Amino acid sequence: MHPRHLESIGWYFLGRSLLGVVIWLFLVVRIFAQEISEPTFELDVLTLLTKHGCNSGACHGAVAGRGEFYLSLWGSNPKADYDQIVHAFKSRRVRFASPEESLLIAKPSGRIAHEGQERFEPDSPTAETLIRWIAAGAPFGPSLGVEDFQVSAEPIEPSSDRSGYRLRASARLNGSTNLLDVSDRTTWETEPDGDSMGWIQQSPPTLRLLRPGRHWITARFAGQVRSLVLIERYPDSGPVSAGSALDPMSWIDQEVQEGLDRANLKPLAIADDLTWLRRVSLDFVGRIPSLGEIAEFQGLDPSTRKTQTVDRLIRSEAFGTYWAYKLARWVGFRPIASEPEATDAFEQYLRRSAGERRSWKQIAQELVLSTGDSHREGAANFARLASDPRVHAERIGSVFLGIRIGCANCHNHPLDRWTQDDYHGLAAILAGIDRGREVRYSGGGQVTNLRTREAAIPRLPGQEFLSLQSDAKAAQANVERLSAWIFDEQDPRFATMLANRLWGTMMGRGLVDPVDDLRETNPASHPRLLERLAKSLIDADYQPSSILKLIALSQTYARVEVDASVSRLDPSFYAAREPKAMAPEVLYDAIHDALGLSVESRAIGWLDPTTPSESLDVLGRCGRMVGCSPELSRGGATQRSLGQQLHWINGPLVNRAIQSPASFIRQGCGLGASDAEILAMGYLRFFGQPGTQEELRDWGSQIPQQTEEKMAWFEDWAWSMLSSPRFLNH
Repeated sequence: MHPRHLESIGWYFLGRSLLGVVIWLFLVVRIFAQEISEPTFELDVLTLLTKHGCNSGACHGAVAGRGEFYLSLWGSNPKADYDQIVHAFKSRRVRFASPEESLLIAKPSGRIAHEGQERFEPDSPTAETLIRWIAAGAPFGPSLGVEDFQVSAEPIEPSSDRSGYRLRASARLNGSTNLLDVSDRTTWETEPDGDSMGWIQQSPPTLRLLRPGRHWITARFAGQVRSLVLIERYPDSGPVSAGSALDPMSWIDQEVQEGLDRANLKPLAIADDLTWLRRVSLDFVGRIPSLGEIAEFQGLDPSTRKTQTVDRLIRSEAFGTYWAYKLARWVGFRPIASEPEATDAFEQYLRRSAGERRSWKQIAQELVLSTGDSHREGAANFARLASDPRVHAERIGSVFLGIRIGCANCHNHPLDRWTQDDYHGLAAILAGIDRGREVRYSGGGQVTNLRTREAAIPRLPGQEFLSLQSDAKAAQANVERLSAWIFDEQDPRFATMLANRLWGTMMGRGLVDPVDDLRETNPASHPRLLERLAKSLIDADYQPSSILKLIALSQTYARVEVDASVSRLDPSFYAAREPKAMAPEVLYDAIHDALGLSVESRAIGWLDPTTPSESLDVLGRCGRMVGCSPELSRGGATQRSLGQQLHWINGPLVNRAIQSPASFIRQGCGLGASDAEILAMGYLRFFGQPGTQEELRDWGSQIPQQTEEKMAWFEDWAWSMLSSPRFLNH
């Protein structure tokens, strides 16, 4: 019975008796219940295809499809998918007369040979739903229009010693005020290692955590993607390692401690002050402390010397030099081809901006908005780093937002909320910029939206479409709208990105890690800490030194490095200090400083990553033409290529420096210093602190007595010190 017959039936019974009203209402409920239970394409069919991986990048969701069957990645384009399934190839994929024989069912259920293997059983609920949908005429049904998608995990009584969770997902559709339970329609993706979580049952989705630590679960539904973070407690790890009485817990430490408590982890002890001095010197000015700085530090009041040292470093000229280098690497500075005047203007702009301690928000805004003669207006050259609007869009996303929006070029981002319209809309905004020597706004610039095959409409990512850029004034207005959106402090995208990057610089990993991959499915390990750091940065007018000081004076920053007791723990809890390798330029300078050699110019001052240097190239300096953070390498200095190791052993960088007549070894031997004095000085220079009596005694017992052999021994000893993780990491 069709609903259009209800009116006449209702009036018939209503005219007879009250019973007619009851019967009429019963018919309404029954008929509409049947309509709701009838499968629809987006809510039922497409979510099932996603659950079984049919539209994944490894299957029909690939750009080239599979077997001439093209689906959008993870169901991002329902209309196109419906046309492929129901209409393409003269509707050969569905058989209305015999739904169970449809290729859409027969192939993935294994009844017909299928390159993608069996995806579901022929008598499974999935097959039954698809059969009912085809039998009903394969209706598209209403568009979902998901306005809200939420995921959660409810603890259940574990059947083992590990925690179990019932996963829940709900969505609000088409302007409804109610949330629909879509847990069974949601695709739940667990970590790929296979040993972190195990499914108890698929429906309702219930799993068990198999190992302690932090676990990520990705949920997909109707083009939406969210992430869940679950924490399984570690076994008892012994007594708390208390911090020094001179290092009270800051609010940073309190936020970190909350995460440690949730995981039942105990932090390691606080490192000694001289270890902290070397660490903070490298992080603030990119240099190991000199003998004079070590002596000065030891002469300060222990209760205040850390604060005094941080303030001294921030005031120093070396701080501006180092952070000019950091700024250059962050924005991806490189020479402008065949225009040394533009390159010099850009370099001087970065040096001046960092040296004058300008607000990094103001610097970033100028890089986005600046126009004019690029030989004079240094900031205008940021636009010239990009060869076209798409590259410009990806660079802005990475540098100022910490996102990888380039994934949305060919299809909607599989792990984030960015769509093709977002990507090409952002590129369309930047198409209104002329990137010649005179950087200016121009009208009429276009890019093609690969989804529609038409000119892309300017759009703020995830926001509204903007006006077409018919002239230079409209193009400028759109870029200004983009800048206002990036730097909006009510939704602090830029502040969050910068705070996370500064944390990563100091700690060796971001609260969101990697630091250029802020997305829905890569949540911060400590969300509230990141939010508070971003707010502190805003309150300090985006001065990096404000956040750097907060971190440097925390217990979290001052912890000793990982040892055997915590080597297998998830480093995102910050129970210990992860080893962090020096950036190549910093290492180059540290070798010379440690040996007491003066150099004409510090490598850290070479903002141009193409400055000729075989040693820096072999050490792995950042040669990519995008922003990077070379010091954020995993595993510290142990992750070296074979070429780098051979260069270190046989190349001129280390060996020539050691054999220099100006090295403290040759100088000491020449001035008659004792073996013990040279060893003691070496420890201070290499590691920033005295050697222990046992270390000095062991080395001293190996020194040859013959004068002609002693120099060679000390040079070999220096090479071993420079090659040790203790020197190379901080």
